[in-house]
Amino acid sequence: MLQHSQASSDRSARDEETRRNGARSLAESTSLNYVTDADPGIRRLRKGAGFSYLEAGGGIVDEATLARIKAIVIPPAWTDVWISPDPDGHIQATGRDQRGRKQYRYHPQWTEERDGVKYSSLVAFAESLPALRRQIDADLRRRGLPLERVVASVIWLLDNTMIRIGNAAYARDNKSFGLTTLRDRHVEINGSSLRFAFKGKSGKEWKLKLVDRRIAKIVRG
Repeated sequence: MLQHSQASSDRSARDEETRRNGARSLAESTSLNYVTDADPGIRRLRKGAGFSYLEAGGGIVDEATLARIKAIVIPPAWTDVWISPDPDGHIQATGRDQRGRKQYRYHPQWTEERDGVKYSSLVAFAESLPALRRQIDADLRRRGLPLERVVASVIWLLDNTMIRIGNAAYARDNKSFGLTTLRDRHVEINGSSLRFAFKGKSGKEWKLKLVDRRIAKIVRG
């Protein structure tokens, strides 16, 4: 179940595309522009005790842009800093922290809208949770490894372990994992016992054990 394969890579690519499409839609709803750090951007260069900032074409940024950059409050320790040349870009800056993890600074309107969407989704999810748990239990009783049973096991693990769902980009860029990006090496199965050990988001080290015969059988399969 946790074996890394071409199928899982394809699924991760589709998930990433879905995430990008969702970001584009949310940016449009806030009258912002969808941008990525693959686009030409402003570079931050060390200059004495501070920094200088150069446009993609090599020119020095103007005073208004410099004021915007200072308002973003990019940590001095970040490396590989990219800054959006668009003041209405949904991402305003990216960089690598001291551990090499990719970090983001978003436009305030984007953050506000995204948090509102998350809250609305959470309320709807809470209302549907009892029915969802009943369906999970029913699907876990299925025989063999049909898709419904595999999906039910993933949702059961999310519900009972609080492990994050995972993100292909974080697994690739930061070597941090979640439930859908775990590898075989991250779990040890002994009978009905499962032991998870992996690095999660923000460098958190996960070490946990759970006992469930049905889940162990599905993961082993």
